[in-house]
Amino acid sequence: MQDGCWPFHLFGANFATESEAKKFVFEQWEPEPPESVSEAEYISWEDRNPTWRLAEELGFSMDSDFVELAGTPQDVIAQIRSQSERVLVSSRVGEFTHFIMVGSNAIWGDRRSTSTQVEPLVRLPESTATITYLGLFN
Repeated sequence: MQDGCWPFHLFGANFATESEAKKFVFEQWEPEPPESVSEAEYISWEDRNPTWRLAEELGFSMDSDFVELAGTPQDVIAQIRSQSERVLVSSRVGEFTHFIMVGSNAIWGDRRSTSTQVEPLVRLPESTATITYLGLFN
């Protein structure tokens, strides 16, 4: 990453609003219960939080610090090293209202794996009902 270009998976999506996009892309937390709640109620709150639709749909355990909702298609293109990959993304910008960048190091566990052992990832992200996988860049 010496040239400032970080390796990332790119997704395109169509959301009606920026708020809707953020609710999908980023972790969401219910308000923390007051100190007066029982321990069981607090544990229940912890079990429900956070929710993260992006990670749930992809089926991966992920680090939210390496997930970005791009401001504009040009913001994405500026972070791609290869000219041919820039052209590829440029040709698809009209298809989507939003772009999601997930650092390659953000994905660390496959929730679909049936193994009980910690293993390296063997599958790449893929399109879901909500997002279209555009590839791994840089």
